[in-house]
Amino acid sequence: MAKDPTQKAKLTLKALDLAFTQDITNDRYLQPKLQKCLNMYDLAREVAALSTRQEDVNEIARTGNLIMERMMWYISSGYSISTLLGYFRPTSQGVFLESELTSAPDRKRLKLGVAYSMSQQMRQALTDAEIDVDIQMSVNGPQLFTVVSAQDAQNPAAAARGEGMPVSAGQTCIIKGKHIKVGGTGEQIGVTIKRTDGDSGETFFFPSSKLYPNTPTQVGFVLPSTAADGSVWSVTLCTQLGSNGAVLLKEPRTATMLGNFVVGDVTDAPGSGGGSGGGDRPEIE
Repeated sequence: MAKDPTQKAKLTLKALDLAFTQDITNDRYLQPKLQKCLNMYDLAREVAALSTRQEDVNEIARTGNLIMERMMWYISSGYSISTLLGYFRPTSQGVFLESELTSAPDRKRLKLGVAYSMSQQMRQALTDAEIDVDIQMSVNGPQLFTVVSAQDAQNPAAAARGEGMPVSAGQTCIIKGKHIKVGGTGEQIGVTIKRTDGDSGETFFFPSSKLYPNTPTQVGFVLPSTAADGSVWSVTLCTQLGSNGAVLLKEPRTATMLGNFVVGDVTDAPGSGGGSGGGDRPEIE
């Protein structure tokens, strides 16, 4: 994967059908086509390949992880951090009465997170990247747009204001999409999530009996309590129901969400580069 550092980055954008405008049939929205989820060792291998000093990959990875660990400690202690990638700062969400603050606040009502804003160098890297557009033809089958917490699904306006709640382990999360009601008779009918960061390949399958809500635009499942904060997951949905959510087709149809979702990830800063999969597309109410 190592390339000459003078070579321009190439960002492929998928041109997807904008299904919400009823009177226009040829409008599209653009969404980045995600590649492999890289870990610290992948990045270290790239640094070593570009170096002229024959640096050890494992040592680079170890140093990189140590830097990340110190960043986490300092952000947890109230520091903000500025890097080539961008600016990071701790955030909190929660409302308490004064009488409740005479002792430690209830952690169940307090949501801590990290806000991220792109650096000028990151903005310039995106500006310098070559753009390819991959036109996707209109899709008649299931379309998976994004995964959000159940609270954000019920309160999209609050999420848009930066008051969203992250997808959390042990809690219900909602797939938003179109023509996604799950039903049918095959063993493969249901929702499958697979961890894409790291090498575990951890996979969970949810049959239709464990999906609620289960409608043409929203399908929910309870994220396993073992899902680690910061873990990245892909989503695949298989259904035998037609577009109207009622007619049973001869063969099931399978769709995979173009982006991934992150456990514990919540975007609350303007210009943030974070967010769950599909966050750059129009919301579905």
